[in-house]
Amino acid sequence: MTSTAPRSLPEYRPLPGLYDEMVDGEGAPRPHWEHLAGAFARLGVEELRRRQAEARRLLDQDGVIYNAYRESPTPGRRWLLDPLPAVISSREWEAIESGVIERAELLSLVLEDLYGPRQLLRRGVIPPEIVFGHPGFLRQCDGIRLPGAQQLFSYAADIGRDQDGRPVVIADHVQAPSGSGYALENRTVISRVLPSLYRDSHVHRLAPFFRALRAALQDVAPPGVDDPRIVVMTPGPWNETAFEHAVMATSLGYPLVEGRDLTVRGDRVWMRSVGQLEPVDVILRRVDGWFCDPLELRPDSQLGVPGLVEVARLGHVSVVNTLGSSVLESPALMAFLPRVGEHLLGAPPRLAGVATWWCGEEQGRRHVLEHLERLVLRRAARGAGPTAVRGWELSASELAEWRVRIERRPLGWVGQEPVALGSAPTLSEAGLQPRRSVLRAFAVARSGSYVVMPGGLTRVAPIGATAARISNQAGAIAKDTWVLASEPEPMTGFWLQTGPAVEGINPMSSIPSRAAENLWWLGRYAERAEAATRLLRAVQDRLADFEGSANAAGLESVRALLAALTLTTTTYPGFVGDGAEQRLEAPGAELLDLVVNDRRPGTLAHSVRSLRDAAYGVRDQLSRDTWLVIGPLERAISELHGPVQDPHAYVQAALQQVMQSLLALGGLGIESMVRDVGWRFMDAGRRLERAIQLVSLLRATVTDARGTAADSLVLESVLGAAESIITYRFRYRSHAQVETVLDLLLLDAGNPRSLAYQLDRLTEDLDVLPTPADVRLRAEQRLVLEAYTALRVADPGSLVVSGADGRRPELDAFLARMQESLVRAGDAVDAAHFVHLLPTFSQLGPAGSEPSIVTAS
Repeated sequence: MTSTAPRSLPEYRPLPGLYDEMVDGEGAPRPHWEHLAGAFARLGVEELRRRQAEARRLLDQDGVIYNAYRESPTPGRRWLLDPLPAVISSREWEAIESGVIERAELLSLVLEDLYGPRQLLRRGVIPPEIVFGHPGFLRQCDGIRLPGAQQLFSYAADIGRDQDGRPVVIADHVQAPSGSGYALENRTVISRVLPSLYRDSHVHRLAPFFRALRAALQDVAPPGVDDPRIVVMTPGPWNETAFEHAVMATSLGYPLVEGRDLTVRGDRVWMRSVGQLEPVDVILRRVDGWFCDPLELRPDSQLGVPGLVEVARLGHVSVVNTLGSSVLESPALMAFLPRVGEHLLGAPPRLAGVATWWCGEEQGRRHVLEHLERLVLRRAARGAGPTAVRGWELSASELAEWRVRIERRPLGWVGQEPVALGSAPTLSEAGLQPRRSVLRAFAVARSGSYVVMPGGLTRVAPIGATAARISNQAGAIAKDTWVLASEPEPMTGFWLQTGPAVEGINPMSSIPSRAAENLWWLGRYAERAEAATRLLRAVQDRLADFEGSANAAGLESVRALLAALTLTTTTYPGFVGDGAEQRLEAPGAELLDLVVNDRRPGTLAHSVRSLRDAAYGVRDQLSRDTWLVIGPLERAISELHGPVQDPHAYVQAALQQVMQSLLALGGLGIESMVRDVGWRFMDAGRRLERAIQLVSLLRATVTDARGTAADSLVLESVLGAAESIITYRFRYRSHAQVETVLDLLLLDAGNPRSLAYQLDRLTEDLDVLPTPADVRLRAEQRLVLEAYTALRVADPGSLVVSGADGRRPELDAFLARMQESLVRAGDAVDAAHFVHLLPTFSQLGPAGSEPSIVTAS
């Protein structure tokens, strides 16, 4: 190390023989790193760790996740972000940027030719086997063109460095290039964690790229469409990059749709919004091409839109990237891009790809067979088995076996020279360590050429220098990528526009039916979780008072509340079915299971998980603040798994945290959401579920007359669980009666927890939803009106009369009718407003085949 290095850098040792982003071969900071290296030296490792923890907290708050398919198919893998940015000088970025643009233009020409005249194949520039043998070449999409000069709408290149520091393209991504949304999130977090450094470093902003993307989507609309309707098409919330899909939709201001949200009618694509169909002109797809149309492409796909290819062929919808573009991702094509560049542009691409040999050619096959022990062997197309085989990791017998396999099927394999990959400083448990890194650069077609995001998504190996694969599926760590400006960056592409006022979209019909359904269930599961939490707290309080005591009335009230817990949550057998006596004697295990078991319908954990799933399904509809609530909500329950010393104390603390989060979520819905159709469905779901839960609770507790002492305790707990105990005490002082309890909880329209209040609000929400012209009252409106009418004419005094057996039959029958009407109203909402498509099957599909999870590149 030289004496000129900052004082913290002697502990940083670059990997021998490799290019390091921060320091040169002598250990001195590179010129564009000097300011940052000195700043990090002054901060020190401990402060960097504190900033790293802050970055992790911000990512958790924003709910940033990446779904790894090898794990449980639920959201939850944390997005890993290093606090140290990847830094690129302005001069070096100019070379990378121009190389990415040239490469994108070249691939666009190739795409246009392959689905047009195919001169590159006729003239032998590209072997036909590479194209026709690749599953990404979709013959059904022949002749489909996008408006404008560029047929490749978006492009991403994975770029590494060789031993001399020269950038090398490792892979081209054109199917549905992912990562730009994560790059935006990285920038948001790191600019907060290192605000002074970010400001003083004059980093190029990312916002202009997304403005360019938005303008490009408008430009690619079919001819004659001046104000195109644009959607972002996702495989769904369980896709690996579903978070990014929602970020893109939110940032661009377009609906996030799944295939089932779209339909083809009359040579047009339409979005199934609530109560009507809305035209769609442009689809920014994040679904792999062969899944996009089960009618013409993959017949077992449940992710696509039947008839989409035909509409695109007619030019009535623009799908970007173009269907069939993934053929350009073939590793075999990389072997011929230098030749293609010379043919089309007069020179090979300046930004070179990794040296590649296709085994389908005699010369290439001979080279691969002779040097297999030092090459990376890859499939020319996706298929079963390993995607990459590293020759240096194979034994002599294994090398011999692979040579035989290549000889048997040479068209399916390519050999590539391994790229050493340069390293970047990364914060680890041991301090700053060099980790091999890859940059993904993004480009979008604009004004006849391409606009490149200044920076991109940098990822480093998760386990240091020995990591052979850098990918999110393998646990890579992300970095914000800073391109340093040589001069102040001009402000361009302003969002604010002058001119005539633009007509807004009708807020009562602007979301897909699927999104409305998810918001409906978000509201219902939030109320279900709150009702379970309140009753669990009431039970815990009574147990604290009487468990183990000889107080007969207290024990009877505990047993009544435990039974009510099972009846309202429907978690049978629980405290009423087989084995109930044993569980009533020792209720701790059953109560804990009701809190933590997310696989058991009706439990608190199951409601919270379902709430989370519904929220992920409409992430584009919810504000960032929502994830400040949902994260702690999940963690409060997950922390109860495993052995705990005092289950009662842990459960009480968890219930308190859950209640705080649910109240915060309710507050967000009241104060932060526009009263559009989505909010109406969410609020209607809340009101219906609160009404059902209240009726269920009353039916489980007050339809039996017990002794005065036991009933007093039960009624007190019921009022507490219904959040009405303070009002009741203030209003009725010490004169508690079942009749007045029913008056407050059922009939008092001024009590926001009463049944009357819920039906008032539910009626208001349902009345503003779309209604067919020939229908006066929809089924759910009629059912709610009937329930409300029965409630208004009910007489609590006659309902509470008990028989000789202690039962209150009139009250039980009334509550049963009310419960049935509310459940039927919920079913009617589902039938009237939500679309449930049956799976599509085709006799042309392979027997026994199952849909695969889509993994956009």
